Amino acid sequence: MDVDDCYTKVVGELGRYQLTIFCILNIFNVVLVPINLLVYFVGADPTKLAEVNFRVHNDSSIIHEWDLFDEKWISDLIQSLFCGGFLVGVITFGQLSDRYGRRKILILGLYLLFPASLITCFSTSWEMFAACRFVSGFLYGGSGLVLYVYLQELVGRSWWAITGTITNTLFSFGIAYMVLIAYFVTPWRQLVAILSVLQVIPLLSLWFIPESPRWLYSHGRLVEAEEVLVKIARKNGVQDPVIALVKKPVEKSKSNHTLIDLLRNRITLKRVIIMSFIWFVSSLVYYSLTLAAGDLGSNLYLNELLSGLVELPPQIWCLFLLNRKWAGRNRLLYSSYFISGLACLGLLGFKHTDKSVGKTILGLTGKMMISSSFNTLYVYTPELFPTSVRNVGLGTASMCARIGSILASFAKSAIEYNAIASYCVFGALGVFAGVLTLLLPETVGKKPPDSFEDLEVKHSVPNYSILNQNPSSANSLDQEMLLSCEENENEEEDVML
Repeated sequence: MDVDDCYTKVVGELGRYQLTIFCILNIFNVVLVPINLLVYFVGADPTKLAEVNFRVHNDSSIIHEWDLFDEKWISDLIQSLFCGGFLVGVITFGQLSDRYGRRKILILGLYLLFPASLITCFSTSWEMFAACRFVSGFLYGGSGLVLYVYLQELVGRSWWAITGTITNTLFSFGIAYMVLIAYFVTPWRQLVAILSVLQVIPLLSLWFIPESPRWLYSHGRLVEAEEVLVKIARKNGVQDPVIALVKKPVEKSKSNHTLIDLLRNRITLKRVIIMSFIWFVSSLVYYSLTLAAGDLGSNLYLNELLSGLVELPPQIWCLFLLNRKWAGRNRLLYSSYFISGLACLGLLGFKHTDKSVGKTILGLTGKMMISSSFNTLYVYTPELFPTSVRNVGLGTASMCARIGSILASFAKSAIEYNAIASYCVFGALGVFAGVLTLLLPETVGKKPPDSFEDLEVKHSVPNYSILNQNPSSANSLDQEMLLSCEENENEEEDVML
């Protein structure tokens, strides 16, 4: 019996205990969003903000406080430093959490992030502000990656599409609440302080969460994994749960894998190259359209609010389509790239000074579809890599995404300088990313690999019960198919994918 069997047959794939942890920890995925996009308001030209908000004064932006009107590129530089810190964070935390566990690194990252973001509001120069943003980006990127992986590993695989979609949906709510607070709290120091203090709400809960049983299992710590699974089962209301994990012999030789192991295996090498590029495209286009939302309309607050709310429809259709066999992860992903790319190319028909409704609709369509790709990527990517290197695989892809976000930090200036070239690049990259996605396998209904050896097996376990049903009603058929696979496992020959 492996971890997936335990979730399906004994523990419960998403019981009340897992749901409680999922809801509490996802508060972070709302309150931390403003840390990511803080410079949109704090680094904006206060004269433009004052046009639509009478509350805005000279203390509403670092541009006025440190007299950066002739050096507005500094605002872009500060955001790029934040994204650079994010890049270093996902690399560092991905490796640390794969080696030392999800729980320890998650607690460390989030408890350091609170003071780091709070100190930002006491900055005495833009250089100090930029340094604080780099540190905040490092901790935000690293802990955010570990948090996402942890929440996915805590539930059964048939729920991954749904939990992943819900988690990503919260980003749009984070944008909306950031705009709301920024509209009424205009002094930038007060704004940063309020947005930082809100992190305290879920911090105490971190000490009560268990370690990821999947991580323990992948590292051969079977007894500890069984203890965690028994605890979860009891909290879910299971009476006298009996769990006996058995680790495959081929997995005992090595428990700590690195990026080098990903590159040595021909299957993971192909996947990590493609995923890294399309993550780069998603991040570049997503943050470019988010940070340059002012190019689509004259009201910066309304533009950013719409930019966040437009992400809700793709989250809803991803929720219903990701587990459908006729749609799945792969088809949904490449269609999102194609439509987003075409929408960006459609913006070439408008002048830079044009703030028409048509331009706004096309821009929001591009943002909506690239948001759909991001949502699908977070669900799809972990399913392509073995458990022992899942964080490394996701971290590598996320690392490349940060390169895209670093470049996106200068999107506002790039669009002002040459809008035609900028939108042409966004559109072409989107279409090309869609083409590359066609080279990846579909994972819906298949059991995610626990080891590199699992990748060499041609037939993963199909879980047809999750394709057209609610995951909560899928346990019976899923159990039967898992048992059938166990009976025939030794009779099948290993075939390379």
